[in-house]
Amino acid sequence: MRWPARVPPVPRARLAGLRPPLADVLLAAGVLAVGQVETWMTTSFQPKLPLALLAVLITVPLAWRRRAPFSALLALGAAEWALGAGWPDLNPVYTFIAIVVALFSVGAHAEPRRAAAGCALVILTFWVGALLDNARHPGLRGPSDFVYVTVVLGGAWLLGRALRERGLRAAQLERRAARLEAEQQARAQAAVAAERARIARELHDVIAHSVSVMVIQAGAAEQLLAQTPERARGPLAAVQDTGRQTITELRRLLGILRADGPELSLAPQPGLASLDLLLAEMEQAGLPVQLRIEGQPAPLPPGVDLAAYRIVQEALTNTLRHAGPAHADVLVRYHQHALELEILDDGCAPGPRPPDRAGGQSGHGLVGMRERVTLYGGTLNAGPRAAPARTGYAVRVRLPTNPDGT
Repeated sequence: MRWPARVPPVPRARLAGLRPPLADVLLAAGVLAVGQVETWMTTSFQPKLPLALLAVLITVPLAWRRRAPFSALLALGAAEWALGAGWPDLNPVYTFIAIVVALFSVGAHAEPRRAAAGCALVILTFWVGALLDNARHPGLRGPSDFVYVTVVLGGAWLLGRALRERGLRAAQLERRAARLEAEQQARAQAAVAAERARIARELHDVIAHSVSVMVIQAGAAEQLLAQTPERARGPLAAVQDTGRQTITELRRLLGILRADGPELSLAPQPGLASLDLLLAEMEQAGLPVQLRIEGQPAPLPPGVDLAAYRIVQEALTNTLRHAGPAHADVLVRYHQHALELEILDDGCAPGPRPPDRAGGQSGHGLVGMRERVTLYGGTLNAGPRAAPARTGYAVRVRLPTNPDGT
């Protein structure tokens, strides 16, 4: 015995796509209730049951007015045509409500060709019906009836099209805004990655220089051990201190992303001892700078020393590029376990400085300052100067100077 082939089940996704929304179901139920009340409460002597069934066929398709607007309009129109053919003298109010809602839905949710075809089909159908009524009852329909039908039905369709176009434009703007936000985030992430790569390369130079110093000091200690062992204690202690600092910098280097870059130099990176040269370059570029040092200057870990120099450099470059004619003040304050930096200017350029163009070698100065400060567990505050200064910008940084970075 040969069994019939099994019919594959309909996918659940397709069934979910055909399921009408609850709001449309409630709308169809409301129009159906109006139709049933109008059918059963009318004073005419027409048969009630066929009219009640036609009311169901006319109103139920409204539940799919958004899922399948053109098909719903065709089903609704066919049922209304049957009502007009069987009972031409009846003009129920609910049928007009249903066709107006269906035309609006076609305009709002159908593709352009089907929407235009549905609107033209409905209006022509009403025109034909009016002509037939006028043929059966001369003088019953006039030009005003044609205008009324065209304006009301065409207006419902045009309103649906207008809302559709508005929704499409809103969706397009949302997609554009989302794309721009994603691009902005990508640029910000790229800026952070570039700054981390640059910082990593600089830390590499610091570590390489420290290791070179350790090799030289160890060689000097080896020579002293053979002649005067007591004098070898100093170089050995220096090797230990430099080694501890190098281990700390190595930990920081391993904690950040390192991008491939050009050949790295073994020359030492600049520090706060090079501030005089930096300020001289700024003055030659047109930015007068005054330097003030408070506290007792003390040797800094090489990474902190480099970070402090770069922060001052990028803050002054920001002022030079965006503050207009200005004067800057740099304050370096030494504490027992911390270093404070304050860079102030009296520039008259209104508004905040652009964070993505705030100076520095990479063009992302504020991002670079933040990455450096975060790397050493410090704090950064940057923004317009508070009262009593009405103009200018302030950058304040605190960097821990303990070997462990706390």
